[in-house]
Amino acid sequence: MAMTRQSAGEGALLVISLAALGVVVGALTVALDFAVDGAAAVFGTCGWLGWLLPVAGFATFGAYRALRLDFSWSTAQVMEAVRDGRPVPAPLAPAIIVGTSLTVLCGGSVGKEAAALQMGAAASEPFRRFLPGRLSRLLPSAALAAALGAMLDAPLAGAVFSFEALRRRPQSVADVFAPVVTALVAWGVTEAAGVRFLVAAPLALDAAALGLAGGAALAGGLAAGLLALLFCRALLALRKGLARLGAPVFALAVGGVATALVLGYAELFHYEGLRAFCGTGTAQISVALSGGDLPWWAFAMKAALTLLTLAGGFKGGEIMPVLAIGACLGVALADGAAALGATEVARGMLAVAVMAAFFAGCTNCPLTAGMFVLELLGPWALAVSAPAVTAAFLVARSTSLYPTSLPHWSTTPTFPPAPSGGRRPRR
Repeated sequence: MAMTRQSAGEGALLVISLAALGVVVGALTVALDFAVDGAAAVFGTCGWLGWLLPVAGFATFGAYRALRLDFSWSTAQVMEAVRDGRPVPAPLAPAIIVGTSLTVLCGGSVGKEAAALQMGAAASEPFRRFLPGRLSRLLPSAALAAALGAMLDAPLAGAVFSFEALRRRPQSVADVFAPVVTALVAWGVTEAAGVRFLVAAPLALDAAALGLAGGAALAGGLAAGLLALLFCRALLALRKGLARLGAPVFALAVGGVATALVLGYAELFHYEGLRAFCGTGTAQISVALSGGDLPWWAFAMKAALTLLTLAGGFKGGEIMPVLAIGACLGVALADGAAALGATEVARGMLAVAVMAAFFAGCTNCPLTAGMFVLELLGPWALAVSAPAVTAAFLVARSTSLYPTSLPHWSTTPTFPPAPSGGRRPRR
């Protein structure tokens, strides 16, 4: 009887902790969304801020030092810490909000989702002290699910990601229960606050467009897989090269100056439209998924700006730019299929499929990609995307933005840690 009461008490405490963690992660996600969107709006009206991107990097570095944080903390390192059961410092939550906002304010190409993952894992640390060890281990991965699910407006995709990205199989009902509950609560908070990941015109489905898009999806998935392989390896090479400079401020200077020069010369030669490819990429995603037009080179420009920003060590997320690159690639491929009679609806469907495929290729998380499009756009999106996601995953399965999603991540790290700029994370 005493054992039953103890188990019931621990179960109630777990539910309360998961719900409270979901509320906190949801509130922090709302704060991150408002801060980043506000920064993007300012940059949209003050393009000259792009010249200050190195300054934004230095200010972020100073903020991390002030909070006694190692500047090398990244989403990949946070996920490794969660996988190993190591603590993630709580001050990382405000630090990543500040860092991401400063990067977007000055034209860096980063997103909010991976930043939300760092923030969520950091926010789970204070809650772990209230639960026994066997239950407290559930909180960090549940926080990852809550952060991604709330920001992407797809809570079940967040729950799937918490297992797939960490290569962790559920061992009990509690292992499944924890991320689902926390993700749903966090998603409810963001919904109540009016935070939306995607604003796109709904597509009027028809059988002809569905068949045409489905037929082109396999080719689109192969192209997305090859691009994902190239993108991840290019990021690895750039990070290795800039890591040789030593202190992270040198990498920030090089990456920031290179990005500023690209934007500056674009404006000098009256290509001001390139500035639209800075920031998170939500504008490109909305246009692509609505079947609209984008330049055929849009995916290459978004990829180049994202590589410069991430390789330089600027803080922010990888997932939203990855989705934007994939959506733009889908539009470019749809332009090629125009000769086959691709309609606006078919273009939008193909953009959805290639977007999901590029995400799967870059993260090694095909199940998450499938669940994401299912929640966001419905069964038709999953039907069209499944061949593309499978093809991209098979092509790019040897690489990932997150080493934990690789089968042998502990012995084959994907990215070197950035030079230390503060207290090293404990191992």
